[in-house]
Amino acid sequence: MNKRTVLEILPQSVTDFFNEWQLRVLALVSLSSQIALLLLGNRRKYKAEKWLRNILWLAYSPEDLIVAVFVGILSDCQGNGENPSQQLQAFWMPFLLLHLGGPDTITAYSLEDNELWTRQFLQRLLQFGWAASKIFLTSWEGKLLNILAVPMFGAGLIKSVEKTSFLKSGSKHQVRELANRDRDVGPPGKVYIQTMSDVSTDSDVGSTTYVDPTCRCPGHIYTDIVFEGNWPSFPDIVLEWDRPNRPSYPDTVLEWNRANYAAFTRGCDFNGAPGCHCSCRPESEECEIVNIPSPPQPASEKSEEVIIPSLPSRNKTIPDADLLEKAVHFFPKFKGLFADLVLDWTDLEQSKSFFENISSAEAFQVVEIELGFMYDVFYAKPVAVYDEFSFLRFIDLLVSISALLGFWIIDKHEFRYVDLIITWLLLVEAILREIYCIILMFSSERTENWLNKQEKTGMTRIYQAISSCRVPFLFPDKKRWSDSMGQCSLLSNSLENLHIVVWNFCCISPLLEMLSEVWNFCISLMSEMLSEIWNFFSICLEFEDCYKNSSVVPKFLKILIFEQLQEKSRTASNNKKAKKFSAHKGELALENMKCFSELGWSLGEEFDENILLWHVATELCYYADLNRNSSISVENSNCKASKLVSDYMLHLLLKRPNMLPNGIGEIRFQETCDEATEFFRSGNIKDKIQACEKLLQVNTKNRQPKEKEEKNCMSVLFNACLLAQSLQLLETAMEWKCEKKWEMMSDVWIEMLSYAASQCPSNQHAEALRRGGELLTHVWLLMAHFGLTEHSQAPRNCNRVSLL
Repeated sequence: MNKRTVLEILPQSVTDFFNEWQLRVLALVSLSSQIALLLLGNRRKYKAEKWLRNILWLAYSPEDLIVAVFVGILSDCQGNGENPSQQLQAFWMPFLLLHLGGPDTITAYSLEDNELWTRQFLQRLLQFGWAASKIFLTSWEGKLLNILAVPMFGAGLIKSVEKTSFLKSGSKHQVRELANRDRDVGPPGKVYIQTMSDVSTDSDVGSTTYVDPTCRCPGHIYTDIVFEGNWPSFPDIVLEWDRPNRPSYPDTVLEWNRANYAAFTRGCDFNGAPGCHCSCRPESEECEIVNIPSPPQPASEKSEEVIIPSLPSRNKTIPDADLLEKAVHFFPKFKGLFADLVLDWTDLEQSKSFFENISSAEAFQVVEIELGFMYDVFYAKPVAVYDEFSFLRFIDLLVSISALLGFWIIDKHEFRYVDLIITWLLLVEAILREIYCIILMFSSERTENWLNKQEKTGMTRIYQAISSCRVPFLFPDKKRWSDSMGQCSLLSNSLENLHIVVWNFCCISPLLEMLSEVWNFCISLMSEMLSEIWNFFSICLEFEDCYKNSSVVPKFLKILIFEQLQEKSRTASNNKKAKKFSAHKGELALENMKCFSELGWSLGEEFDENILLWHVATELCYYADLNRNSSISVENSNCKASKLVSDYMLHLLLKRPNMLPNGIGEIRFQETCDEATEFFRSGNIKDKIQACEKLLQVNTKNRQPKEKEEKNCMSVLFNACLLAQSLQLLETAMEWKCEKKWEMMSDVWIEMLSYAASQCPSNQHAEALRRGGELLTHVWLLMAHFGLTEHSQAPRNCNRVSLL
């Protein structure tokens, strides 16, 4: 018995249709994928919706497979070289190779793509080698169509090499190398420090001593600073006291940016100038600045231009130019955090000096810009006008236009109409994609920062003209992250698990009750089955998507976070204390409010248990106070901040457990939720207000744990009720006002948020950037700018012994 294949069983018309359309479908799918990646690739930076990530995954993943299948089908048809349709379809191959390079809006879907850049490089070599053999060996007939394929093939090769290089630059090893390379090095000239003890009363200038520019001399007061060397020319010399109320300036830090840089001090902010001589004295005395002309500098010894972050903006058309310039300055130094590098102490001192003297809105904006740059490093092509890759956009555009014009003039009467339409679509898409990327390049923040330092009005006009072409629906917004925080509530989840049947008839029959139960069971069963199937394939929405339960991060919460970190930074006198502050999980807030003896038992070693405990207690206090005073949630920012951070930390515990310290938080949550559900069912509870009243009435007398270990003998829900009652008793036992209680609770929650941010692995912070960003990541980087990080270096000793 002869066996037949499936295609032989099907009718001949179906087989012919399949053979005729398989290459067309592959080309259209590849074209659709490129359009989706182009329009939606950058939007996941500020959108947390899962449907967006699913679409991008579907568009990003099959490109390699499409090219492999396309080349394989063409190879099977190589015997039909005289077929005009197959000659035109062979012309589509360079466009599919061009699609492998991808648009500028996305290079990697996840961090793993960057780490596997070597595998992608080998795949590209094999794909281009196989495609080249098909284009130039089996399908080459010397016609104009074959000639037009050559430059398009070259453009695709350049695009793929460019994408591979960006994937490599986004790998952890390469980020680490670049961060080490961007660290400041010593100057070519000499730096002389003249101290008060060296100043002679009979002469204007005393003896000079060479000082290592990377060292810090604690307890040393500098009075005269003389710079000798090749310095960039700046018209103004400014000496500003950063802390007017500081009685003395014992600390001076000299900071160098590569070849040459000005001095930065913690006590004073100094911008260098040619041959500058500065006298720094205590606040009671006047400061003297003297300009000494520098000798002419040979052209061969000119140093590269150095960015001084405190220079005023030159281009008024750039929004937030000063903050953008600061972010560009700090980014090379702090991006090493994503590769677990230790920050240099002088970089931290400069950062602290800046962040301690700006507002919370400006601080978070600088952090947003830096994280936006980091997103581009990991997941996109960070191309600017001045970049070495920028000219490739114009080359690809010219190649695509020339291919379109060449195809315009050839004789097309022998080609099928459908194939011509697909060819025109591929040509037009290649041109529009390059124009789209050029517009993005000119309107990027890197280009804006470059234009801010230029005095070229022509480039500014080009920038304004091109930026005006950003159509809102076609181009991504200029938002840097979602500015939202996920929200989860244990009480809400427990009440939803009650499955209360909403049948409010006066007389309901047993039949209706039975039917309603059957209906609810069928609906829940179908929902669970569909959810499991969809989650298995990861191709559609979850029923409980995070964006449906999220809240915008309010300004008052950013202010509270900034003020607490700022106060800790000012209190931390050394590196050891700064690291200690970042390890507090709420204890310091209780000690500052002098209630650690009453509530310290609630903060144990298990961080996930602390989150659940304080989350339930916060909800109980919130709804109890809301029921007692309906205006508290509107007037008290500490109350609203506590509720927001409480729900956000539970969201991280359930949705982003990898961002928190290791624990069994999900198991504890399920056990506590089940216990609360049973408690609510037994008490016939239907709303949050009633649930909170019942939980606050739980008898906890004579059961308060004396030690933290005794807390483990009780359930989380019981301990939460005990904690809530203890918090409410602060208003009577310690005569606290309601506002003071919420101030203490907000301090505890912000300290827990800071602890979670410092303990989160750097790769999880990087992963969060592609999901719209997380408030936890912004707090983490802000803590690093304040010096409250484990990745910091202690100041080096000036008197260390060296062999050289």
